Amino acid sequence: MAQLRMNVQAPIDRLFAERWSTRAFHPDKPVEKTEIAACLEAARWASSCFGEEPWRYIIADRFADAESWNKVLSALMPKNQLWARHAPVLIVAVAEHTFSHNGKPNRWAEYDTGQATICLCLQAATLGLVTHQMGGFDADAMKQHLAIPESMHVMSVTALGYRGEVEALDADFEPIESASRTRKPMQEIVHAGHWGQVWQPPAGAGWEARYQETSVERLPWFHHGLDADFEQALAQLELNEGDVLDIGCGPGTQSIALAKRGFTVTASDISRSAIESTRLLAEAEGMSIDCRVDDVLDSKLTAPFDLVLDRGIFHCFPDPVDQQAYLTTLKRLLKPQGILLLKCFHKDETGEMGPPCRYDESDIQRLFADGFELIEAHNTQFQSTAMETAPKALFCIIRKK
Repeated sequence: MAQLRMNVQAPIDRLFAERWSTRAFHPDKPVEKTEIAACLEAARWASSCFGEEPWRYIIADRFADAESWNKVLSALMPKNQLWARHAPVLIVAVAEHTFSHNGKPNRWAEYDTGQATICLCLQAATLGLVTHQMGGFDADAMKQHLAIPESMHVMSVTALGYRGEVEALDADFEPIESASRTRKPMQEIVHAGHWGQVWQPPAGAGWEARYQETSVERLPWFHHGLDADFEQALAQLELNEGDVLDIGCGPGTQSIALAKRGFTVTASDISRSAIESTRLLAEAEGMSIDCRVDDVLDSKLTAPFDLVLDRGIFHCFPDPVDQQAYLTTLKRLLKPQGILLLKCFHKDETGEMGPPCRYDESDIQRLFADGFELIEAHNTQFQSTAMETAPKALFCIIRKK
C-alpha cells in the first residue's frame, strides 16, 4: 500500500501521516451506522463563516439503500465507477451558497464544505476506515437522481469503507496505489512575509518526521550490517582501529558494525529519533557508542576523527552553500590524512525517488578539490534491506590533505 511519505518536512500527528486516498475498498464489509454517524458528527463541528454550516450530506449506503447507492454510482465518471463500485458507502457533499440570515451570497460556502468534509475523512481514519474524495461526476445527473434543489451546489462524492486488496482493482490503478506519496515542498507553497519570499522549514524536521512515523527496518536506506563497500575499503586501507564518526547514522547499523570491529565510534544524526534508535541498538548489542544529535552543516562536534563515514548524506544538499558548509565541517573534524568514505547516488540513477543530487567521479573530484584528495571512486549500488531494487551509487575514498 502507498503509505510511505517520501518528502516529509516536519513531524505531524500520525493521523495525518497515515490518511491517504486509497481506491481499494473491501466490497463485502459494511460500515456500521454508528461509525457513519461519528464521521458526520466530526463534519458537523467544523468551523464556518458566521456559523452558517452551509454543508449538506446525502448518505448512499449500498447495504442499507442499494437504490440510492446505484444512483450516485451511475453519476460518477466511468473511471471512478471502476473502483467506487466496491465502496459500501458513497457520501455526496453539497453546499448552500446563500447566507440564511440575510440572503446574500456566501463566497465561503465551498471552502467551509471542504473543511467539514476533511473533518469527516479524518474521523474515518481514527475509526480504521478509509476514504477517497471525488470531483469526477455529472453534477446535473446527481441533482436529478437525488432530487437535490437547484440552489445547492454539488461539491464532491466521498467513498467510505474498509481497506480492500489492491489486487482486486483494475490493473490501471495498481501503479497509483503502490506508488509512494509525495507532496510539493513547503518552499514552493509557503511564502515568508510577502509573496515570492521563500519560507524555509527547519532542515532537521523532515528527518525527524521520517523516523517518528516509519520503523527503521522499513526506511529505504536501512541496511543490516556493514555496507559491503565500506567493508572492502576498510580492508583495502588496512583500517581496524581509530576514532570514527558516522554522520547521518540513521538506524545505527553502520555504527554498531564498526564498534564490533574495535573502532571508537561517534554516531551523529540531525534526528533525535534516529539517535535514540542507535542508542537502543547499541545497548541491545552491548556496544559503547557516543550518540550525538548534530547537524553536519552546523556541527557542534569537536573531537578530530581518523575516519568519517557518509552513507547517503552529502547527496541531500543541492544548495552550494550547504555543500560548502558540509566540506568545512569535514575539514575541521578530520585529522590530517584522515579518510572520508562517501557513498552517494550516481548520476546514472534516474529513478524519481531519492535524494536531490546525483554525482559521478568528475563531480566529486571538482567539489572536493580544495583540501581533499580523491583516492578512489567506483560505481556500485545502494543495497538496502527494505528495498527490492538497489539504486545506482558512487563510492569514494577521500583523504584530507
